[in-house]
Amino acid sequence: MNSIRRDIRSFDYILLVLVVALALFGLLMIGSATGLGNGNVSSVFINQLIFLVTGIGIMMFMAFVNYEFICKFYIPIYVVNIALLVLVLFMPDTRGVARWIGVEIGGFEFGIQPSEFAKIFMIIVLAKIMDKYRDRINNPLVIVLIFAATALPVALINMQLSFSASTVSVIIMLAMLYVGKISYKYVIVVTLVVAPVLLFFYIDLHAETPILIDDILTPWQQRRIWDFLYPEYGDGAGTWQNEQAVTAMSSGLLWGRGLFNNQIFIPEATNDFLFSVIGAELGFIGSVAVIAVALLIVLRCLMIAHRSEVFLGKLIATGVAVTMAFQAFTNTAINAWLLPNTGMNFPFVSSGGSSLWVFMAMIGLVLNVGMTREYSMFENMGHSYD
Repeated sequence: MNSIRRDIRSFDYILLVLVVALALFGLLMIGSATGLGNGNVSSVFINQLIFLVTGIGIMMFMAFVNYEFICKFYIPIYVVNIALLVLVLFMPDTRGVARWIGVEIGGFEFGIQPSEFAKIFMIIVLAKIMDKYRDRINNPLVIVLIFAATALPVALINMQLSFSASTVSVIIMLAMLYVGKISYKYVIVVTLVVAPVLLFFYIDLHAETPILIDDILTPWQQRRIWDFLYPEYGDGAGTWQNEQAVTAMSSGLLWGRGLFNNQIFIPEATNDFLFSVIGAELGFIGSVAVIAVALLIVLRCLMIAHRSEVFLGKLIATGVAVTMAFQAFTNTAINAWLLPNTGMNFPFVSSGGSSLWVFMAMIGLVLNVGMTREYSMFENMGHSYD
């Protein structure tokens, strides 16, 4: 008979150091983008510092709490996730969209973004569902349950006009299904369905009288896609942010202009386009270094997933690794104008308290998984476990 225990000696200090170093670097670059070099300590910088300090605490808590116990409450977690995603729809609009819930604690006001918390909630919920039905993962009813559990939050997030965040949930589901050894017949069926659907939307986007695209994408979202595909025919409004980002990054050349020395205006410089600030000030070398650290974090998470003896932990670590990899890749691609702007931030680097808390919590879970192993009652009793 086997039980699950944690071996503190397996704590991944390298992953911890990489995450904290990347977050501290992100804080420095946020300061650079907001004039810290000129003595200006902005509210964005202070907020990020507060979320960073508290986020490290959240990460350490999640590293040592019993994650299997947390996952037992996957149904209440799912309900809370849906409730927050519904609640935010009734919040006042910020820049034309409702994505934040305002909270005031001790006179300090900040906003939480439910679509960010949905990422870790969905990792926990989907991991538990797949672990529970591990032996029946290819049962059509189980597949329908998994798709339905994912579809509802994705639909609610899309109602917030956050296509990028909803895409993350889908990517998490697909990655976990792969680890769960889903039958290739489902992959073939989905491919046969998705391919013509994507072709239809492409045709519908170009139609003079669209059939469905107007009900799925706002005019501004369509304009971004259209200007990205055909910049020579647009007025540049849909790709202006990308153009500024590329101009800034290219100005840094190999080694950059130097810290606190970006001379080109960049929209959303502390969030979606902070990577272009890095390119301008630290050049190609600095940009590659950031990508390398992010890649190392993803690889450490995948290594922990591969080594995990607990299927639930393997799913969680995989979900975290894929989430970070997808967001980091998408953010850099947007900054390099390889993708249209979708509002995707760079994990641990871009500003955003909700995102930082969520990714810190995710890494805490991965650290937890790395210390967790199956323990046989016949094993040597001399080993020390917490």
